[in-house]
Order: sequence, then structure tokens, then C-alpha cells
Amino acid sequence: MAISEDRTTGAPERTTEIQGRRVWGFGGPTSGSGSHDGQSALKLHRGISVIAFLLCVLVVVVFILDDSLVPAIIFAVVALGCVGIFAWTSAQLRNTRSH
Repeated sequence: MAISEDRTTGAPERTTEIQGRRVWGFGGPTSGSGSHDGQSALKLHRGISVIAFLLCVLVVVVFILDDSLVPAIIFAVVALGCVGIFAWTSAQLRNTRSH
């Protein structure tokens, strides 16, 4: 944590640096993938992506059984996006643990 001076009031202010890469959609300007909060957010995002993938696969199966090909393809693409998010969060967690 660094202490710097506020230019408007002259009072000292505390600033913290982001540890690691910034985590999307989570807590404040200093939450990075290396912080405890950032690690928790990455684990949460990874878990949500698994649940979303399973739900999308279920919906794809329902649409295929109903002979609706276009919605099945759309949900299959969303399921692939969930796999991508899972891979990204797993890589971020792996990178921060190795440093």
C-alpha cells in the first residue's frame, strides 16, 4: 500500500495497486486476480460457467427432441461460450497460483 498526497486538499491518501489482472464484474478498482477477492470471484465465475453449460446442454437436448434446430444451435453456441469462460478462469487461477 502506498501513501500519496491528494492534489486538491493536500491530505495524504492511501492507494493500493491491483495484484494481477483485473477480474471482470467484481469489486472495486483494486480487485485483481492475485488478491483474495479476485481469487474468490474467479472461482465463482468458473462455477457459474459450469452450471450455465449444463443448463444450456439440457435446453439444446430439449430443442433437438422438439425438432427446433435454430434455437438448439443458438444455445449450443452459448454453451461453447461457457466452456470458453471456464477455460479463461481456470487459466487465470493457474497463473496466479504459480506466481
